[in-house]
Amino acid sequence: MTPGEVMVTFAELRDARPNLWESAADDILDVSKQAERTADNIHANGVDPLVDHWPDHTGTLARDSLTSCANRMVNAGILARGVATALDTLEDAIGVAQRMLVSATTFATSRNLTVDENGTVAVPDDTSAEDYYRAILWRDEAQSMIDDAVEAASQADRSCLDAITACSVDPDSVSSDTAREKQAQAVQAALKEMRNLLPDGQPPEEVRRWWAGLTPEQQLQLERAVPVELADLDGLSKDVKRELTDSGRGYNPVETVRFAIANAENDELDIFGNNCANFVSHSLDAGGLGEKMDAWAGTLDDDNWGRSAAGEGDWIPGLEGKTHTKSWFNSDAQREFFLSNGGQTVGLDQAMPGDVVYFNYAQPHESGDFSHHAAVVTGVLPDGQVLYTQHTPGAANYSVQDRLPMIEQGEGAQTITIVRPKETW
Repeated sequence: MTPGEVMVTFAELRDARPNLWESAADDILDVSKQAERTADNIHANGVDPLVDHWPDHTGTLARDSLTSCANRMVNAGILARGVATALDTLEDAIGVAQRMLVSATTFATSRNLTVDENGTVAVPDDTSAEDYYRAILWRDEAQSMIDDAVEAASQADRSCLDAITACSVDPDSVSSDTAREKQAQAVQAALKEMRNLLPDGQPPEEVRRWWAGLTPEQQLQLERAVPVELADLDGLSKDVKRELTDSGRGYNPVETVRFAIANAENDELDIFGNNCANFVSHSLDAGGLGEKMDAWAGTLDDDNWGRSAAGEGDWIPGLEGKTHTKSWFNSDAQREFFLSNGGQTVGLDQAMPGDVVYFNYAQPHESGDFSHHAAVVTGVLPDGQVLYTQHTPGAANYSVQDRLPMIEQGEGAQTITIVRPKETW
């Protein structure tokens, strides 16, 4: 915490009722959805009919006025979604911090230590001399655990406030692009709420005790939200780390996520006009997914995924200059390849880090592509918000659910496909 910043107290964390934030988040999300429906209705029942039935100057003024109103609704919906995400994540973050606090106080009281209303751990005066030294060690450990829980709650509270502050603007005073930026800031703040729960820099034994004190649901929430940071903690058991890094897919999802976040804006990867699927392929390759190339000189047919030796300067008859399979750099071809070679589709509610999200046109489109964009799933917030990292343009940890209404404003109706590749070759 910065100097002078207000901390959550031990008593406030102990007595907090996180479910109230969840209720507030649900209400705000309902407001967002209503704003989005209102904007759609204004366009469908107001703006569009005026184009055909009132084409003169006065009609143009009427259309402009209605369009301005619709834009206000769009911005209000975007900003409200950011607030809802931050509040919903705060509910889960505080729940984890409370669990940490309970674990710490139980550790203390089970060793005959006392914990007062301020969260101060003390060794009773009647402790025998032979037990005193060990009690001091226990006291220091319990105090560290309590302090970590309170600090985690304070940081989550601060991040949530930052998110709400970012989105607390007049929808009429900002452009849709600015509203989207503020909503993205809110999602980043929500993710930070989860990251701040990790006991970074703590001794391995304390990390193990922290993890054991969480419920299975809370452990899963952290595995989905912050897989890279969690895998890097010193003190988690081999079984936990294996669960994070060896998913049975044939590649390490943690390393896929690590590469994606680190290279979202790395232009050195760009060799095509649009590099979103190329970026996904590089991320999976970084996670260890092996290329599928036929024995004959890296054949580039539709049943392969990878790079040809022809791209490395080798002369191969019929393959001169053909450096990659279409499934490497084309979103639609990539999705088809993975699903035809051991991969599976999963619902948004089952998405995990290291999966791939494809954005599809819901209706026939002039491009002819069904999947027109691809990105890597790099996190999932406790409320189910699926976070993705993309390239062209580069951006890390956007929310699928929050961004989809915005994408539909410019691209038309969309569907989402989550694919979990699996190496079966």
